[in-house]
Amino acid sequence: MSALTHPVVMLGILSTALAILIAGITWQQRQTAGARTYTLLMITLAVWSSLYIGQLLAPTVATKRPWFIVRHAISPLFGISFWVFAAQYTDHRDLLTRRFLVPIVTVGLGFIVLILRNPGELYWSAFALDSMGPLPLLEPSLGPLFWLNAVYIFGLVGTAHIVIVSMWKRTFASYRSPLLVLSIVGTIEFSLSLLFLSEHTSLFPALNPWPNVQLITYGATISALPIGWSYVNDFLFDIQPLAHQAVIESMDDAVYIIDQEGVIRYVNPPGNRLLGRPPDADVPTDTAAEVFAAHPTLLSCYEQSVAGDAIDDDTILNCDIDGEQRFYDLEASTITNTTREYVGVVVVGRDITAERRQRIQLQDRTAQLERQNERLDQFGQYVSHDLRNPIQVASGYVELARETEDLSRLDDIDRAIHRMSEMVEDLRELTTVDRDTIDEEQVAVATAANTAWAHVDTRDATLATPNNATILADSDYLLHVFENLFRNAIEHGCPDDTTAAPLTVTVGPLDDGFFIADDGVGIPEAERDSVLEHGYTTTDEGTGLGMSIVRTIADAHEWSVTVTESETGGACFEFHDVGRPDS
Repeated sequence: MSALTHPVVMLGILSTALAILIAGITWQQRQTAGARTYTLLMITLAVWSSLYIGQLLAPTVATKRPWFIVRHAISPLFGISFWVFAAQYTDHRDLLTRRFLVPIVTVGLGFIVLILRNPGELYWSAFALDSMGPLPLLEPSLGPLFWLNAVYIFGLVGTAHIVIVSMWKRTFASYRSPLLVLSIVGTIEFSLSLLFLSEHTSLFPALNPWPNVQLITYGATISALPIGWSYVNDFLFDIQPLAHQAVIESMDDAVYIIDQEGVIRYVNPPGNRLLGRPPDADVPTDTAAEVFAAHPTLLSCYEQSVAGDAIDDDTILNCDIDGEQRFYDLEASTITNTTREYVGVVVVGRDITAERRQRIQLQDRTAQLERQNERLDQFGQYVSHDLRNPIQVASGYVELARETEDLSRLDDIDRAIHRMSEMVEDLRELTTVDRDTIDEEQVAVATAANTAWAHVDTRDATLATPNNATILADSDYLLHVFENLFRNAIEHGCPDDTTAAPLTVTVGPLDDGFFIADDGVGIPEAERDSVLEHGYTTTDEGTGLGMSIVRTIADAHEWSVTVTESETGGACFEFHDVGRPDS
């Protein structure tokens, strides 16, 4: 048997051929993440194996030395290439930044120069020959620089393998086969490396069954089995990274990735916040159905996507986060691999809180403008019609006084001016009332009613306040409500019969508000719907705005007002939907 046909050489030739074959296979899938770099890695391995074949076939130490030097000089390229491959394959873009690549490449190039120059014999110090039948093997004495280079290479490759294996936790079950293949390949390479290193240190017993044969060279031969299996099944580089983390983690949208078994595989920080969890919390260990149970809208969106149903375009999740109400527009879609096999669901919640608030503000502002426009139309009609009458009366009496010098009508002029003043004041009050001007606070109803009663000419009427319930209201506007209704009761509720008992006005609580009732003549049922309308009055002395002011203030508080009959047959104004401090 010659040196060329020795099994160690033949195995090296086979390993070189298999590395080239694997490079060709991965190059066919070069459009997928990491495939090009893995191709380069296999080409480097093929060159490395062929250099070892040249070292084996060289007959003397002098002829073996150049093969040894060049082979070891390119060894740092393994660490660099595998680091880049792992980063690309797992979509860890951060590992490809200058922060990592510059020191890694700089140290690797430094080792290449040092190996080629071997200053002070720090990498190797002597060579000897050890025969294996017709094959002379090189037995080197390795220095500290060799071990530093080994630490550098295995550190890079080992860390890169950890990155690949860590992806196992956050990937779908159908994507785990490629990771398993790479894990097996990495285990093979590390095991062969330990066999080689064990015979060059006294820290461990020599484990290499064939001393001075670098078994790591034949890693491609053993690794070809799992890689070939993955090629036959067409999935080695058929991995689609679940989340481009550099993009998703910087999104304001909540993102959830769930596999076909219903297990959540990825959640970004906004997704954790939506679930009420710390932003940097680990992925929940429970199923999506359990995690989403507290948010039925989110759960329904996920379940509809799993069932293949279309998600409504306006599926909005309303939730409380850190004491603040927020809104999310939910979307969900299924994830498939390259064979169109269903592998999971991605649910995205877009935070539309700001848009929602702007829309609500715009709607409120539009409604406010519509109310103001309606009020302006009413004011225009009022000024052109109702206010014209006292103006005409005053102007007529002034003209008559000028012509006749008769001043007996001054009291009539004064009454007309006084009536106009009341109308202007009521108009001013109406123009200032709006929802945006309401400043709600806790107000005791009976206390406010008694304060307003003191502001009104109540004649001989009395006020009853059997309960002093507390409500949420603008205290100033609430006084206006009481004052106007008290005046209305005294002016319109007293019977014409002078022998009747004095009027009694009662202010009391309701389950959702309060009421103001009197025991006077009441309001005819046919007129109750129109009492609160603008301009309604039953006397020539009224402005027609008092009841309109009451309705406007109630609307601004978002209260509802009902005009009905009191228990004694008089008028009763009920205010509902009134806020309370404990509601």
